[in-house]
Amino acid sequence: MSALHLNFTLWLLCLGGVLYNLVVGEYPYTWSCNSTAAACTRQLKAAEESFTPHTKCKLECVSTSDQQDKGFFSTRVLWPRPKHVSGNSGKTAVVNVADLAYNGNTINNIAADDLEQLVENFKSKYSDSNSKTESGDAVEAELNFTFEVNNGTLVDFTDSSDESYELTITSSTNEDGEVSIDARVKASSYFGARHGLETLSQLALTDPVDGKTYMVTGIKIEDSPYYLWRGLSVDTSRNFISPPVIKNILTGLAAAKMNTLHWHLTDSHSFPYVSSRVPEMSQYGAYLPNKIYSADDIADIVQYAKKLGIRVVPELDAPAHVGYGWQWGPSAGKGNLVVCLGKEPWTEYCLEPPCGQMNVVNDDLYLTLKKLYTDLKESFPSDWFHMGGDEVNFNCWKSEETITDFMKTKGWKINDEGFMKLWDYYQTKAYGQLKEAREEESSKAILWSSRMTEGDDLSLLSKDDYVIQFWGTTVGDSEEAKKHKKQLKEMLEKGYRVIMSNHNELYLDCGFGAWVGAGPNNWCSPFKSWHQVYMSDIRQWIEDEKVDITETKAKQQVLGGETAIWTEQTSDSDIIYKVFPRTWAYAERLWTNPSKGESGDLGSWEEAEERLTHFASLMKEEGRGAVLSNTMKPEYCLQNDGKCVLESNGSYIKLLHPELILVVSVFHLFSLYYS
Repeated sequence: MSALHLNFTLWLLCLGGVLYNLVVGEYPYTWSCNSTAAACTRQLKAAEESFTPHTKCKLECVSTSDQQDKGFFSTRVLWPRPKHVSGNSGKTAVVNVADLAYNGNTINNIAADDLEQLVENFKSKYSDSNSKTESGDAVEAELNFTFEVNNGTLVDFTDSSDESYELTITSSTNEDGEVSIDARVKASSYFGARHGLETLSQLALTDPVDGKTYMVTGIKIEDSPYYLWRGLSVDTSRNFISPPVIKNILTGLAAAKMNTLHWHLTDSHSFPYVSSRVPEMSQYGAYLPNKIYSADDIADIVQYAKKLGIRVVPELDAPAHVGYGWQWGPSAGKGNLVVCLGKEPWTEYCLEPPCGQMNVVNDDLYLTLKKLYTDLKESFPSDWFHMGGDEVNFNCWKSEETITDFMKTKGWKINDEGFMKLWDYYQTKAYGQLKEAREEESSKAILWSSRMTEGDDLSLLSKDDYVIQFWGTTVGDSEEAKKHKKQLKEMLEKGYRVIMSNHNELYLDCGFGAWVGAGPNNWCSPFKSWHQVYMSDIRQWIEDEKVDITETKAKQQVLGGETAIWTEQTSDSDIIYKVFPRTWAYAERLWTNPSKGESGDLGSWEEAEERLTHFASLMKEEGRGAVLSNTMKPEYCLQNDGKCVLESNGSYIKLLHPELILVVSVFHLFSLYYS
């Protein structure tokens, strides 16, 4: 660009600013803090009153109520809520994060590059423009940052990874009146260091009106997760989810300190995973040649997740939920690897079209499985592997003569008991192939809850070899609900480890119109609101259901949980806003697991609502990944804390079911009309 063009461009920009002030005028609002409720509200600025930005108010507005003495979170901007917060100064200073002075790691020089990259990632969240207008009595301050990390090496996340951290922010003023803010993160590992910086980024906020970045000048946070396993399950078989969108999901997960992406790679609908040892799988199974996950795609996603402190756990669902991708067997001289593929009427052979189930009596199936398991081990360095294992349909196997003939040679009856023996035959052989492929004495395998995980059949699975991901319901009085609750209770009482994904609270695809058949609802309706997700507390369920297990054992056996998004009605265009903010709500449950209290107390969705709304809005910023979650409230509510609350007799109305909101709203309207 020539000097003439540059000067002309700058002139236009200046003219634009002048015209804005002439036409729009000075921003007429300011914010004030109600310290009793730790609430910032917008109000018209008096003639001589200085402007207090919203972000400055949010950071400085510390609760002075007696709730602080109960450990109440004194800063209303952090998500998930930390374990312990103290020493909040209630003051801010203007900083330029781009000019941050990084002092390195004071403990050692191990993995200096990895830690420095974390700092660069932190800085990239902010613009270096911090001087649009004057902004009250805010103070410009120099920002210094220091790590105290035992070993900051970027390694693969495992169960033994230490995610704890301590964040301290202090400030000082020299003889010349120059203010300095010193932030320090102390951690044992890269993962704790990353979490500490994630928290720090929520304590330095850029205001949209004056463009300045405000940071708290004093606080101490000691933090660590409650649950080991904190994740999201994403299905990419029903509809293909592109790698950039998966990375956007990972960005959202990491911001809320989630550590697991459970990738449901394949199903009966498609097989988009490119296997180097069995290339026929994606050749026959991908929807289109460009709807695949190549080795480079997966390596990029896994490495991106690794830097964010997230492990990617692959799932190859079987022996049901298989179909397209497996039909190449006969042409390769391997026989039928799949049976019932696309069989009609589908309602007799599977739960949704297209049907498909493994031909578990074909020995070539297990050789193929071993090749796939080997490829998946090389693609995904996770120490866990998900084997699927749910919704096996006995009618499918019963309709195949080669399978029933095999059962007869084994002396197994052609009934449910015999098919359970056939299923166990498959699971034993498949697990053996998994161990050989992963070269492990005992592989860390996960199975969905199923008929095999209930009653006497549960004994078919070793509690040392398997973790059960429970997807049944935890509420209700129907026969199905009673069966599911009994199943979960028995698993816990018999010492099995579990990951919670109970569909009544954690399935994110529920509440949309039916995609097979007519009707306004799909199978797991109604919609699961973020309130329900947030209150999904397995610890409370264990207490309410009087499960015979100690608190210590429960902490050891319940590894954590996952929200789940099945993609029959989801694709790139809408997956982000279906996943978020509800998965963020679950992130606080899994990280902090706050005690369940009365309305407005810690552990309730009412207390969390304002913080989650703020966090969801923050995550839409370009520098923070532009994670465009579902909008929770009008922007008015973001700008006026506590003003968008439905109350009755001065108390919050608790949300037990989504329908309650409609009932209360109608009742409220009638009350107004007849008053």
